[in-house]
Amino acid sequence: MTEDVRHYCVQLSASDRGVRLARREVEHLLRTWDIGELADVATLLLSELLTNVLLHVGPGSWHTLTVRHDGTCLRVEVRDTCPRLPASRGGGPADEFGRGLALVDCLAHAWGADALPNGKVVWFTLRGDD
Repeated sequence: MTEDVRHYCVQLSASDRGVRLARREVEHLLRTWDIGELADVATLLLSELLTNVLLHVGPGSWHTLTVRHDGTCLRVEVRDTCPRLPASRGGGPADEFGRGLALVDCLAHAWGADALPNGKVVWFTLRGDD
């Protein structure tokens, strides 16, 4: 039995335009991989991760987006050079910012952040039955 693993990786510079382009590329990628039913949630959560890079690491900072599907689970990772791990700010209903990680926590099958020697990786997983 062979595992049908699909993998996509790209290095990006943090910008509003970059967030839009990454969303569009991942949506296209998931439809090409025949898992288009995950596209809406995946691109929403990806937007949260990429926007966090833009807001907390800074415009123009380099980061890496990796998308992997093993036939069962979709894993999306965003790596950046900032060692500070994300923390929920607990934004309220009227707050403009602060609810992104709560959204990721609510919609992802699983998510987390791992320290790396030169920064961190923030990731989430989705399954077709979530």
